[in-house]
Amino acid sequence: MTALPTSVVGPSRRSIADDLVSACREVGTTHVFGVPGGGSNLDVVGAAQAQGLEFVLVHTETAAAIMAGVMAELTGAPGLCLATRGPGAASAVNGVAQALLDRQPLVVVTDCVAANDRPRVSHQRLDQPALMGAVSKASIALDGRDPGAAQALVALALEGRPGPVHVDIDPSAVSAVSAVSTGLVPAEPRPRSAVGDLAHALELVGAARRPVVIVGIGAVVQRPADRADTAAALADLGNRLHVPVLCTYKARGMVADGSAWCAGVATGATIESPVLQAADLIIGVGLDPVELIPAAWSYDAPVVLCGPWAVDDSSYFGDRLAADVVARPADAIAAIAATVVSEWAADDGAVFAAAAIAEVLAVEPPAPVGLVPQQVVTLAAAAAPDGTIATVDAGAHMLVAMPLWPVAAPCELLISSGLATMGFALPAAIAAALARPGRHVVCFTGDGGLGMVLAELETVARLHLPIVVVVFDDASLSLIAAKQQPEGHGGAAAVSYRAIDFAGVAAACGLQAERVSDVDAYERALTDAFAREGGTLVDVTVDPSAYGAVLDAIRGVRIPSI
Repeated sequence: MTALPTSVVGPSRRSIADDLVSACREVGTTHVFGVPGGGSNLDVVGAAQAQGLEFVLVHTETAAAIMAGVMAELTGAPGLCLATRGPGAASAVNGVAQALLDRQPLVVVTDCVAANDRPRVSHQRLDQPALMGAVSKASIALDGRDPGAAQALVALALEGRPGPVHVDIDPSAVSAVSAVSTGLVPAEPRPRSAVGDLAHALELVGAARRPVVIVGIGAVVQRPADRADTAAALADLGNRLHVPVLCTYKARGMVADGSAWCAGVATGATIESPVLQAADLIIGVGLDPVELIPAAWSYDAPVVLCGPWAVDDSSYFGDRLAADVVARPADAIAAIAATVVSEWAADDGAVFAAAAIAEVLAVEPPAPVGLVPQQVVTLAAAAAPDGTIATVDAGAHMLVAMPLWPVAAPCELLISSGLATMGFALPAAIAAALARPGRHVVCFTGDGGLGMVLAELETVARLHLPIVVVVFDDASLSLIAAKQQPEGHGGAAAVSYRAIDFAGVAAACGLQAERVSDVDAYERALTDAFAREGGTLVDVTVDPSAYGAVLDAIRGVRIPSI
């Protein structure tokens, strides 16, 4: 771990902010997101503007942290966000936790009650190192005395398993490192065999005849050039040797849909079970169990993991984990391709993928009221220009959006996977539109998730971003409602809202907006939305009655805790 020096009373807040922003800019950071309060927040905004970084004013600190984390995921450079002390820091926690569990490098800067003021000030004073230390790699107080401290904390966000680092700017701080998060302790000791170098892993690869690759988040959270090398290596492996490749939600696009070796999605549930049951070795490339649902791992084939960090916070694979090697993903895949003997046929992967998608598409109520969820996704995909990026919120609609949205390249489909937080998709769409100027973005969100970040519709309008917000509107927490059945815990009162005119709200925020309840109206709204320069919201009446069957098709047994 990068050493972070201890320091004492130092220079001004602005000079500390200048050093911090400079350290981020030097490694590629281009934007700062936040809701400023007073104090050091404004110093950071001023430093950013002076050094050519764009400050993006948003409405909530959670949204700011999500935007910065998604920007980091897309660019490979640390995201940067800010919040005021006390309520601002507390509000940011969920977004920082999202970056932690989605392995996004993030620097989150908060104002604080200065160390030399704490004896007399209790207003808005929280133990921010303890608060943020629980959801970050480290919580650090910068006092500006050590010229290398800012570069060291930025390096900490990037190195090993990427994640957030929290910074309090305090010239009177007594120590640069206030708290360091130790991470989760494994539920049980890791198997002794789950160690070794690449040569050990390749022995297992060489003995297999029907290996399957699962690509995960570690293959995505890299610099763009490394990510492209990984995608190219996977294409070579599949094209020459026909090894089926599954992609986790975060890794969708590392293998292009339509490739003969693309076997579909990996979730830890049953949608991928036919191909994994047929495997005699499961190779995880950048696979991190943080993405997989907490069901029991039920496959007999040994598991080999190769990725940029070791899986040291989980015993998810139990005694099936045969090797866990830290290696650059592209290099690991190239070594595997030089070793593997594959008996798979050329189109086996595509056959598995087609069967899984057909099962999801087949679920439809006999007389739907409004559109069925699958139509909302497939019709949007048909209308969207090539290269459109989709963001997906947590909720029942993700069950259809993730397997059905077509993806040709990495980072064209974005979701909160490790934390799986609602309220992700709209802030993520804003970050995607800023990171990929000229690309269209479609934001798939439920009414519950949109309600959590509704004010960010104004951000879309103010920045004139080409985002099409598609609301799966059924006035319900539909995923939780599906899990209620047949027990019905809490009844409708636990999952149902009043109907909201989201189109009316969006119009009041300055967006073009429309409510639709049939296919023809939806198709017309999509055509108009993708033709316009600014943002649009399409509020779609959706029939939720098929969600339970879709949940069964993807996950098999309904697991109430998921």
